[in-house]
Amino acid sequence: MSTQNKKEILYLSRFKNGDPRAFTYFFDSYWEELYAVAYRHLQDEAISKDIVQEVFIQIWEKRHLLKEDYESLKPYFFKAIKNKILNHYATEKVRENIMEKMLYRMDKFTALSDNTHAQYQELENIVDRSVARLPKTMQAVYLLRNENYSIQQIAQKLSIAEQTVKNHLYEAKKILKQDLTQRFADHDDIFLVLASAYLFHNFLT
Repeated sequence: MSTQNKKEILYLSRFKNGDPRAFTYFFDSYWEELYAVAYRHLQDEAISKDIVQEVFIQIWEKRHLLKEDYESLKPYFFKAIKNKILNHYATEKVRENIMEKMLYRMDKFTALSDNTHAQYQELENIVDRSVARLPKTMQAVYLLRNENYSIQQIAQKLSIAEQTVKNHLYEAKKILKQDLTQRFADHDDIFLVLASAYLFHNFLT
C-alpha cells in the first residue's frame, strides 16, 4: 500500500469521527477535480461551485453512513457529484415544464375581468396563510414538494419514511381544500374550481 493510500485511510477514519482537519484534507484533495467534472457538464461556474460545495456538505453530514471497508472517498465523491448533476438537470427540466404551463395560464388569465383576477389573488393568499398554519413537519413537506422535490428526496431530506411524506401531503391537501371551500362557499365559480385544481395538481399530487 502506498504512502498516499495509508494517508487517505488515516484521514478517512478521522473524517468519520468528525475531525474538521480531515474535512479540509479531502476538500483540498478533491475540490478541483470535482469542480472540473461539474463545470464540464454544466458550463456554469457559479452552479458548478455550488454543487461541489453541496457534495462536501452532504458527505460530511452523512459521514456516519460511510462503510468501514472504504479505503478512499474518491469513488464516493465522484458518485455524489454525478448524482448532483443529474438531479440538477432533472430539476431544471421540471422547472422548464412548469414555467411553460404558467406562461400558458398567464395568457389565458389576461382575458379575465379585474374581479376575477382579484379573486385569484385572494385564493393564493388563503393558500399561503393556510400553509403557514400547518404543523411544522407537514409544512416542510408541502414546501419541499412545492419546490419539485420527489417523495423520496423529501423523505431523505427530512429523515422520515416515504409513507409519512405521502400522509403529510394528503393531510395538507385536505386542510387547504377545506380552507378554500369555507372561504368560497357562497361562490359557484368555475374559475375557482380550475384554480384550485391547478394549485393542488402541481404541488400535491
